[in-house]
Amino acid sequence: MGTLSFGVYRIFTGSAGPEARYLTAGEDGVTVLPSGAAPAREQEFSVEVREDGRAAVQIPARLFPSRSLSYKEPEKGQRVILGPMSDFPTREWKITEGLQPGTFTIGVVGDGQSLVMVPSSKAVFPPEVELAPSDEGGWTFERIEQD
Repeated sequence: MGTLSFGVYRIFTGSAGPEARYLTAGEDGVTVLPSGAAPAREQEFSVEVREDGRAAVQIPARLFPSRSLSYKEPEKGQRVILGPMSDFPTREWKITEGLQPGTFTIGVVGDGQSLVMVPSSKAVFPPEVELAPSDEGGWTFERIEQD
């Protein structure tokens, strides 16, 4: 499997097609929704990847200032949120190969607990995104364009 490079992506979990749930950042915070269930700009993320695999995942893509995917504390069940506008330093994530072919995990950097970003199993709508000890499904990064 290849590695990610700097660019703009739609990030989804599940199989490609109508059952895919796309990472979305909008009025309800960071959630997962079907393609088209939110404006396109809320499902397009700028991913800046460094050589060591650390990455910033920011929205809106292609605009400054932007906000990074973040969290308050690196704890199991902690909700993934949007950081403040033009956050500094930008929250970084460790993006590694997922368990399923063609997928990646998006993990907390240096937490010592191996927490990763996953769709929440809580019965809320829209489905939230939270930190968990493992992600068997992984995330697929669908390139929109290269920056």
